[in-house]
Amino acid sequence: MNAAMSTPDGFVKEVWKKIPDTVKAAFFGAVVIGLMTHLYEFTNKLYNYDELMNTPNGYGTGAESGRWFLRILGDIFGAQFGNYSLPFVNGMLSVFLLAVSAALIANMFQMHSKLLAVALGGFFISFPAVTSTFLFMYTAVFYSVAVFFSVLAAWLVIRFPKNIVLNVLSIVLIACSLGIYQAYFSNTACLFVMSIIFICAFSKEEKTWKEVFFLALRYVLILAVGMVLYFILHKFLVAHWGLEVNSYQGLDSMGQTSVAEVFSAIKGAYLDFINLFRSDVMCLNPTTYVRKCYFLMMASWGIGALCLLFGEKGCKVKKVFMILGFMVFPIAVYLIYIMTPNGWVYTLMAYSVVFVSIFTLIWADQFHVSFDKKEIVRKGTQWIAALTSLVMILVYIWYGNGCYMSLEYTKYHDMSYFQTMVTQIKSLEGYNDELPLALVGNEINDATNNMGSLVGGTFGLGGKSETNISAYSRNQIITKYLGFAPRFCSYEEIVALMENEEVQAMPSYPDDGSVKIVDGVIVVKIME
Repeated sequence: MNAAMSTPDGFVKEVWKKIPDTVKAAFFGAVVIGLMTHLYEFTNKLYNYDELMNTPNGYGTGAESGRWFLRILGDIFGAQFGNYSLPFVNGMLSVFLLAVSAALIANMFQMHSKLLAVALGGFFISFPAVTSTFLFMYTAVFYSVAVFFSVLAAWLVIRFPKNIVLNVLSIVLIACSLGIYQAYFSNTACLFVMSIIFICAFSKEEKTWKEVFFLALRYVLILAVGMVLYFILHKFLVAHWGLEVNSYQGLDSMGQTSVAEVFSAIKGAYLDFINLFRSDVMCLNPTTYVRKCYFLMMASWGIGALCLLFGEKGCKVKKVFMILGFMVFPIAVYLIYIMTPNGWVYTLMAYSVVFVSIFTLIWADQFHVSFDKKEIVRKGTQWIAALTSLVMILVYIWYGNGCYMSLEYTKYHDMSYFQTMVTQIKSLEGYNDELPLALVGNEINDATNNMGSLVGGTFGLGGKSETNISAYSRNQIITKYLGFAPRFCSYEEIVALMENEEVQAMPSYPDDGSVKIVDGVIVVKIME
């Protein structure tokens, strides 16, 4: 054994020397910018409607929603440690996994610019889809594992194209990533499409158009086999566990998309790709500055692509493949539209849109090192990539912190609202601690409860609500945050109370008489 490797310090030094500087830059850029964006969330116990149900423990819905590997991981982790929603621990583990993923992308495409590598890490960790993920802190670590698997799968195939074992491992990773959260399948697809574009545009190797074609075909087959393996394992495990698949986001019909739905989804993908510089798409580009940056990014691609098409000699068929890659890229970015055409797609499910920004960074990096001429275009793409990255990442840091602050305002309002309700309940004449509680109705319409999250108009984000007083999980605020834990009436008991004439005559909360003891039950009539 090498002398330097005989101690832990020596081992770390040897490994550190072998890691390219750009890979280190991407990793540490993600860590630092990740903390700047998400430390607010990591050091506070915030919640959304789902987090309420999984506080203090839980990992969410597993195989019923197609997330069979989430169940496996959750059960294994739960048996060892328990699945607790610990903001700082879960948050830091997630940042580490996402930072490693960013480093893999930098290595995957052999980046040269350390500054652009830092920006890559910054985009990957500050993107609004990550902020949305951390609203579901109870499962954020597992989702980060899924992101890591989706990137690692692409890295193994792109960096080791002739290694059959690693290609098979990539297929397994794709299936497992899908088995945690299906939307991250798009990540692998985007990286494969980017690889084809960059090979056609910048590869120093003499690859024929046939080699490029078969490489693209191999990527498609790996994605397809990964998806098929996911479905096979899902079907087997659901049957093994005796479960039924629910219809959440159209997951029960995923893979059964009609031709008309596919064309509609493709149209939506192109429209929202263009809309990135025209309007807010799923809260991913929340300000005018970000939209202008997207326009500049795409303009830099266009100018660079035209220079390559008409200013450089080379295989015309490969140039056609490059153009086809550009045409497929928007579909890969919004592949979730095709996967769940009948589902409601929101911020959490749109992580793959981050590859629009990452593509720009790698495009600028590759363009700069691949050509000695075209000085204006080379430097221009570098400056556009650097300046747009600076603006967008700063906006994302600002936006993430604002979203977390708005969530905290919502938490204060929710707790205050139900604290008042609990006080009214305990002040009832004849109250005792053995009486069951029935909240009759769903929506609370209270004109005095109109403050929302105070800044929700600016910091709106998929995965959080302006108020949770009418959420399906509102009982958890009463029990877990206020510590008031009576026996809540069952659905059947509430239905029976709704037929009670005395309950029907009660006004809706918070009006006088809306909280009452009826036949030995504390009734809070929420709505007619």
